[in-house]
Amino acid sequence: MADAPKRSRRRRRGAGTYAQPDQLTSVPTSRNAYVETRQWLLQQHGPVCAYCARLFDERVMTLDHVTPRRGQTAYDRRDNLVLACQTCNGAKRDLAPLAFLLASRVRAANLLRYGAHLSPMLVDLARSLAPADALPAVPAPAAPPANELGDWGLVDDGESPYAD
Repeated sequence: MADAPKRSRRRRRGAGTYAQPDQLTSVPTSRNAYVETRQWLLQQHGPVCAYCARLFDERVMTLDHVTPRRGQTAYDRRDNLVLACQTCNGAKRDLAPLAFLLASRVRAANLLRYGAHLSPMLVDLARSLAPADALPAVPAPAAPPANELGDWGLVDDGESPYAD
């Protein structure tokens, strides 16, 4: 009696059906979603690179993940995508945003300007790395009138026992 060939119990690569990964984002990550995000960014800022702030033809602009994907669909959200020229996108590769922005702090200032839609964490990172002279001026809070003390509406009558 001839021995039948042994069948491996391990599953072969490519065997079976492909299961679509779960959607982990609030915005769909399909090809159409990328097209819509790209169009939205072009309408917001025009074909300007978010890192070098140079104007390009819109056909050569690419979508860049500020925080690299590394195979995770959660990073495909609109608050992680910016328009980038091919040079900046290639230079960034899979670098973390901190490493890429530290290499040229002007990039951080440009990202603040063209990435206001990004997640608060990325905006705070860019703000902390941008040169002080590149940040928008923040108006100083108005000083309260001289006769008010704090938020309680008390009036200083000059009779403080602690005055020297």
